[in-house]
Amino acid sequence: MGPCPGDLLIAGKAGPYRDQHGAWGTAARPDRLRGRVEENLRRLGRDHLDVVNLRRMRQDSIAEHFGALAGLREARPIRRLGVFAVEPRHLAEALEIAPVVCVKNRYALDRPDPAGDELLRTCGERGIAFVATPPAGSGHAAEGALGTHHEEVLAVARAHGASPAQVRTAWTLHRGPYVLAIPATGDVGHLVENAAADRRGVGAAGRGPRDGRLTDLAWTCRPGSGGDAACGQGRECLS
Repeated sequence: MGPCPGDLLIAGKAGPYRDQHGAWGTAARPDRLRGRVEENLRRLGRDHLDVVNLRRMRQDSIAEHFGALAGLREARPIRRLGVFAVEPRHLAEALEIAPVVCVKNRYALDRPDPAGDELLRTCGERGIAFVATPPAGSGHAAEGALGTHHEEVLAVARAHGASPAQVRTAWTLHRGPYVLAIPATGDVGHLVENAAADRRGVGAAGRGPRDGRLTDLAWTCRPGSGGDAACGQGRECLS
């Protein structure tokens, strides 16, 4: 991979592996994580990874696996550590071992998740980035699927010339300044559409607790973003 800009941060993950048929197997043993990281380095043509996320695979405890990666961080092929697919107790477990810079979990408007909300709050309090990945029904591939909020999301999208995926992505991004989103992207058109979602925003009324309704969802054009031309309105609007 390359050439890459000097300030580009490369993030990877370690933990799961694929068997000879390409299916996901169980988590790699802690003593094999170094080999997984070294394989990533070889394929990427790099001497270090800026961030490595430990991908939890049904383990009750991640302490041994995360501790193994923390050892690699001290040896410097890994610069920073994150966790992926965890519960609040797993994040607490990891923080007892080494600093955590990011938590990567499924989180979206269409997926009520009290544990995810708790993780989100904890990340905000601890200065940890929360990276939201799309659950079923949140990306382009499943955009036609009916979900709890589907009709309300469609109404907001129609009113402002946006796609349902853009509404969901903007809602995710505005859960907090420390929140990042990884929306489903199948082609260049989707990439452009997803990037445009960051130029629009969900206003303050949309930041409240998820209670199964979108009646407080606000769609705002960010100043200077070109959003006025996209939705035809330069003011905050409520669905």
